[in-house]
Amino acid sequence: MSGKSAVIIGSGPGGAAAAALLAHAGHRVTLLERNPFPGGKCSSLPRRGYVVDTGVHMFGRGPYGPFGAIDRILGCGPHWVAHRPSFTLNLSGRGKLEMASSVFHPLSALNFVKGHVRGWQKMEWLPTMARSLRHLGASGLARFAKGFHDPRHPLYSELQGVAVSEFFSPLSRSPDFLRTFHAQAMLTMALPWHRASMGEFAYILSSTMRAANLCYPRGGAGAIPAAYLSSLTRAGGEVRTGCEVRRIIVEGNRARGVVTMEGEHIPAHLVVSNAGLANTVELAGRENFPRDYLEKVDGAADSEAFIAVRFFLEGKIGSMRTPCLLHMPDLDPFRMFDYLENAKAPEDLFLFVTAPSMWDASLAPPGKDMLLVGAPAPSSLERRDSCDAVLDLAQEIALSLFPELKAATAEVERVSTPAVAALSGRRGGDCIGLAQEVGQDGVRRPSQSTPIQGLYLVGSDTGGRGIGTEMAADSALRLYYLLKG
Repeated sequence: MSGKSAVIIGSGPGGAAAAALLAHAGHRVTLLERNPFPGGKCSSLPRRGYVVDTGVHMFGRGPYGPFGAIDRILGCGPHWVAHRPSFTLNLSGRGKLEMASSVFHPLSALNFVKGHVRGWQKMEWLPTMARSLRHLGASGLARFAKGFHDPRHPLYSELQGVAVSEFFSPLSRSPDFLRTFHAQAMLTMALPWHRASMGEFAYILSSTMRAANLCYPRGGAGAIPAAYLSSLTRAGGEVRTGCEVRRIIVEGNRARGVVTMEGEHIPAHLVVSNAGLANTVELAGRENFPRDYLEKVDGAADSEAFIAVRFFLEGKIGSMRTPCLLHMPDLDPFRMFDYLENAKAPEDLFLFVTAPSMWDASLAPPGKDMLLVGAPAPSSLERRDSCDAVLDLAQEIALSLFPELKAATAEVERVSTPAVAALSGRRGGDCIGLAQEVGQDGVRRPSQSTPIQGLYLVGSDTGGRGIGTEMAADSALRLYYLLKG
């Protein structure tokens, strides 16, 4: 594939990694980014001495997943930091447990016992095991347990088409047990569990547990695309920010290049879009796609959103012992995310809270801190009013969890779905992209190839597996090997 010209649309983790990989393989690569800075939703911006991520992110295994595979090909990549314990589990009204990223880690096991002994988390292990045996059978339960240690991920294919709720709800009557897995599905897939694919969820859990590391990029989210774009430019590629694509040129069912908003025609043998499936179809012209492909695009569902309240502090956040905190509401496990669909104000919220400077001290000025409080929200821009109620409650809960915020906060900033959509250029404020839901899982997810020759897709919409940023990286890897043959 060496020697061909390629235009990459978008510089998120998928687009930036694809650009670097294609340049490494000998392509002449031009990357175009509509924003004045690279990264899209996965970017970081300077702000009065802080480095602020533009979104709410999890980065999964870092160098132990697809990012590491890309780095080994390129010989470079972002630097990662891990922390143990990785996060604090705040059980609303009960207590806090400090956990590692794997339940098999001794620290996690010890705190599971602590939570049980103190009555904070009643998982009802013996009744749950008995119900699991009745429902799955001894061989099924053993196969499920073994699959978590099998690098071939057999559970990934076996459990496609099964919802997370469908798998877990028969296994236990413990609200704490069921609430834990519902919250995990929301945290890692930005979906309520009746939509989330168990096949995708099993892959995320098993791969994370094997890696036993929860990682964050040193320098913030934007360090990921920045590292790959540096590799691209070293290989002779070109990066243009503030350059939006007006349309993809299609002639004779083949992509021939792009036209920018300024009217510049950039010819190319290959066009790789990180703009999202729906946007790519519009850019290339719906008339150039077969009807069945358009039906799939029009019927595709996006993930939900994670919106945030940012607290900029004049001092350090002393009550955070780990870089992340998960606030687990004491709600009915089957109803805890109903507000995403019924527009009813929630009574309590599941929150993902992080202090980025605990991962990397350079992200905040000396002696200061920034606390990001993320909450699930509906991704549709028509539901933006619901987001205000979610942010109000998230801010209220944060003030109760961290009393020092009242005195130390210099500024509060709220990030809702319109801001996320403005960054990505997508139809909504979704956190990840096309939802990893039943019907859009496994082989049912869009391929990197499209019906138009020479037009390819990367990003979390297509072909990848894992937590959102890892899906995007995995899609770039898959495109690289697809074109390499």
